[in-house]
Amino acid sequence: MNDTLKTVELLERLFDLEGHAIRAGSFSALTDLATRKEELAKGLAGAPAEALERLRARALSNQRLLAAALKGVRAAQRRLDLITRASRSLSSYDALGRARTVASGGPNIERRA
Repeated sequence: MNDTLKTVELLERLFDLEGHAIRAGSFSALTDLATRKEELAKGLAGAPAEALERLRARALSNQRLLAAALKGVRAAQRRLDLITRASRSLSSYDALGRARTVASGGPNIERRA
């Protein structure tokens, strides 16, 4: 097997590892994988078009996985922000239907025995 085909095979393995890392939420591993892929990509000169197309398909698949993960993280951030804001104030409507916010003065829970 020549060096170019070995490089393609190694890159395919790295794309597989990257996909697993994204699915597992191991985003810290992506930095190292990106560096390794970048180094290997330098050796793709003269690779068969079919091999390059396989690599491109894997890269696009991982890109979609990463975009979905990012979308999930952003949704979680929005939800946490909503929960945090809700714990500080209460949004309500007055008798005329106007929106009003009642700020929370802290935990003023009266306890009775």
